[in-house]
Amino acid sequence: MAVTITNLRASGPVLVPLTTGGTVRLSPGQQSEPLPDVAVADNAKVDKLQRLGLIGVEAVAASAPPAAEPTRSRKRPDSSE
Repeated sequence: MAVTITNLRASGPVLVPLTTGGTVRLSPGQQSEPLPDVAVADNAKVDKLQRLGLIGVEAVAASAPPAAEPTRSRKRPDSSE
């Protein structure tokens, strides 16, 4: 299962330490990309941020990864004219 984290603050960023060792920085109102639920499981700091009303953690349905955006060719115009 995956989760997303949302910054509920009206101003200022929030740094969310993950159980996996990394951190997520979220601007006000910003939502993270889906993360594995183990990234926030049994994490006292995430629990405290939720209790203080600074972040919201929501479960999301597991979905296929988004399709990669097509790359654009940057061909130069032929200057032989």
